Amino acid sequence: MKHIIVNSYGLFLGLKSHRVTIKEKGKLIEEVALNRVKSIQVLSRGISLSSDLINSCSHRGIKIFFNTFNSFSALHTLYEHKSVLVRKNQFEVCDSLKGLELAQKLIVGKLKNQRATLLYSSRNITHRRKDETIDFFDKSIRQLKNKKELSKEYILGVEGSSARYYFEYLRDMELFPSSFVYRTKRHSEEITNIALNYGYAILFNFIYKSCINAGLEPYYGVLHTTRSAKPSLVLDIMEEYRSFVVDRNIIKLRSKLAKASSFDRVKKEVASAILTTLAKKYKYNHRKLTLESIIQRQVYKISGYFCGEAKYKSYIFRW
Repeated sequence: MKHIIVNSYGLFLGLKSHRVTIKEKGKLIEEVALNRVKSIQVLSRGISLSSDLINSCSHRGIKIFFNTFNSFSALHTLYEHKSVLVRKNQFEVCDSLKGLELAQKLIVGKLKNQRATLLYSSRNITHRRKDETIDFFDKSIRQLKNKKELSKEYILGVEGSSARYYFEYLRDMELFPSSFVYRTKRHSEEITNIALNYGYAILFNFIYKSCINAGLEPYYGVLHTTRSAKPSLVLDIMEEYRSFVVDRNIIKLRSKLAKASSFDRVKKEVASAILTTLAKKYKYNHRKLTLESIIQRQVYKISGYFCGEAKYKSYIFRW
């Protein structure tokens, strides 16, 4: 099965005899059998899709995502009737103490995975700063796990201070290109931030797809604020996976990013690295599953948590 990612201006995606065709200036550059496609992700402006392709994807349950950093949209079938009861429970839990407890678990999972990413990426580094940073994360994890009176403000405060410490360490230890000064989420012109934003956009689409498959409402979360055009639950769930799926790959590609004259020259490598990570198999409940499958199962567990299951346990990556 294949996820199609198109990110070059002027491409056209059509349908021919149950095959997705990708053309550039009228010239066929790739064909993929429709029954082998899991999703289509459009990550650039100026890309066209035929109505026949969109209709066929809808019938087959293939989701199409448009994510150009400044805007996001998704096309999927309307026949998602299974989600009504799940969403009812979701709305009730998100506004309760149980919702805050889920937010706590998601951020504790994020901090543990950030810690693992730092240890993995600096395994050959001997420096006092490394020990101080790991100690900081250990303390933050303990404080958040042991906090009895929870609030969104407290959880976001711990997450925010840890994120600053995390990115400052990556910068100071030269695990990112020297052009990286601080984390910028939108409209950045610095190549590392552009690569991070691009990678998070790909991850976002996978999480969104998993939420729809689990019958969840992507726009109503437990931590991020609810507002128009902000899929809060998707952003909540993403927190666990950002460092392993995206950050580690950007660290591995830092030399190429540093030498690239523009992000366009390396964006295919960034996308390929992230898709490879999602397709790789990892241990999960005494089995080996692709990371994409693990994420889907974790999102199903969140759906179960909303519907009355007692616990949710984050997936922690081993470094």
